[in-house]
Amino acid sequence: MTLDRTLGLTAIGAIGAALVAFPFLPGAWPNPLPQGSAMAAPALSHLKAAAARVDEACASGDVASFESVVTTAHRQRLSRQLRALQQPLDGEALLRFSSQRQHSFAAILDMPVLASEVRGPRAALAVRRPGGDGAQVLEFVWDGRQLRLHDSRHATMATIDKGVRALVVDAVAAGSR
Repeated sequence: MTLDRTLGLTAIGAIGAALVAFPFLPGAWPNPLPQGSAMAAPALSHLKAAAARVDEACASGDVASFESVVTTAHRQRLSRQLRALQQPLDGEALLRFSSQRQHSFAAILDMPVLASEVRGPRAALAVRRPGGDGAQVLEFVWDGRQLRLHDSRHATMATIDKGVRALVVDAVAAGSR
């Protein structure tokens, strides 16, 4: 009887300690995407969820939410581009991005994947653009807790399989340099 009680109290103590310590654990969980070039449906669903978070932040015009789902480098690049047009990166700009795009990031990921690559925390994939005018290359970075959008670009010349493959391999390699 005392052994059962001791065992039970030990288990409760261990669970309690884990609940107290869990919030203080570092955010270095491993990347949920399998490494390599074969992106299966489960991995693609992780990227679609990340893309949908970006779409939601833009559609709501919420700058803080947008900053939480994109990399700092992406936000800074976008800010520089807007400053060149004498516009700030604010809620209005995010709403314009959302309304002026023909397809959301999540919808773009419904298109056929032409090439993909995951290396370390970085992931890149190229999908056929909805209009058939080249490929859309999307880059993501795993921050230890979530995938964040790092870049999105239209590759008009990327119509050959090897060319598209080179784009995604270069995109993930660029972050490891």
